[in-house]
Amino acid sequence: VTAIANPKGWAFFIALLPPFIDSKLPLAPQLTALILIILGLEFLCLQLYAHGGKTLRKALKQGGGVRTVNRVAGSLMILVGVWLAFG
Repeated sequence: VTAIANPKGWAFFIALLPPFIDSKLPLAPQLTALILIILGLEFLCLQLYAHGGKTLRKALKQGGGVRTVNRVAGSLMILVGVWLAFG
C-alpha cells in the first residue's frame, strides 16, 4: 500500500513505461504485463528489505552486534570522505 501510494514511484514508472509500449499493438495486454512486472519487482524489493531488517535485528541483539554495525558504518563514512577528497 505504501509503495502504491508513493507519487515518486508513479512518476518514475510513468517516465519509464513509454519506450516499452508499442502503439501498433493492443494497449491493455501491454499495460497489464508491465504492471505485473512492476508489482512483482516491488514485492521482491520489499521482501528483501523485510528479511534484511529481520537479520539486522538478530545481529543487533547479540552482544557485539551494535559495535560491529558502528564500526562498519564509521568505516564507510571514512571511505566516502576519502573518496570525496580525492575523487
